[in-house]
Amino acid sequence: MPRGQTTPARGLERGASVPAQTAGNEARVAARRHKKHRRRVSKPLKVTPPLGQRDFIFPVVGPSGYVDTYGDARSDVHGGWHHGDDIFAPFGVPVVAVASGTINRVGWEKVGGWRLWVRNDAGDEFYYAHLSGYTRSDFHSTRVNAGQVIGFLGNTGDAFTGAPHLHFEVHPRQLLRLRYDGAVDPTKYLDSWSHLESVDAPLPVHPRLPEQLLLRREASYVFRQLLVVRHVLVTPVEQRKRPQIPALAGANGLSFAQPLPVREAASAANSRAGTAALTIPLLAGLAALALFATTMLLARLRHARMRGSAARDAADATRMP
Repeated sequence: MPRGQTTPARGLERGASVPAQTAGNEARVAARRHKKHRRRVSKPLKVTPPLGQRDFIFPVVGPSGYVDTYGDARSDVHGGWHHGDDIFAPFGVPVVAVASGTINRVGWEKVGGWRLWVRNDAGDEFYYAHLSGYTRSDFHSTRVNAGQVIGFLGNTGDAFTGAPHLHFEVHPRQLLRLRYDGAVDPTKYLDSWSHLESVDAPLPVHPRLPEQLLLRREASYVFRQLLVVRHVLVTPVEQRKRPQIPALAGANGLSFAQPLPVREAASAANSRAGTAALTIPLLAGLAALALFATTMLLARLRHARMRGSAARDAADATRMP
């Protein structure tokens, strides 16, 4: 188009026009605006940037097993993919802060159930979900220390119909601009973090219960279970009082037919070879439970052998002249 020629423009009176150069600029501005506001496709990240400190503590106390399901399909979460790893352990075991920093967003979330966030002093953030209860300090101070008990493992939220576990996410400070989609695969980090075998856990507490009646019943049932497990209550919770909440298809990965590598957290720091493929995804949770049952059985057998050995030694001692 010759220089100085005009072209029709929207928004002007009929027959009015603007220079072609101006019209081209407007088109480019509109294209940039469209690109800026175009919804970004949510998808798993392939990077695991260094965190702002070197030493971290594994979030679950004692023996546990975790499943690397980062990026797997999930029907009930933002983006339709799993933003973290599931760490399986006995119901009610203490959960600790992985680093010193601050605690925030404590309370109920429709998918995560009772959840909270920890932000370390460097700015990295860590998400804990499906808790069965909290500690009093969670509501009296925003400051936490590494290894401090901040909750108890459970199955609230969309985990209520599945095996107890901690859903754990890592959000490096470099990717916080992506908001919730800034979560990266936690497995590499978890493999190298140090473990606490035991802690002195405070009494569990809970915040305000959810407003929805069915969720309120769920939270109350889970918390009462926690009080029994932590030996605050003696009377066990009756199974018939368990709320009937339907399982969501695709929630927590229990209905997806794909292999899930299970890692034993206690040995992951020393070896990465402890993974096994499972052909039925439901076995992911059952495998973790079987791990703990086997551990307890072996411990009992060892104790039985020790008692038997001690008894034989005592009998031999009485027969000695």
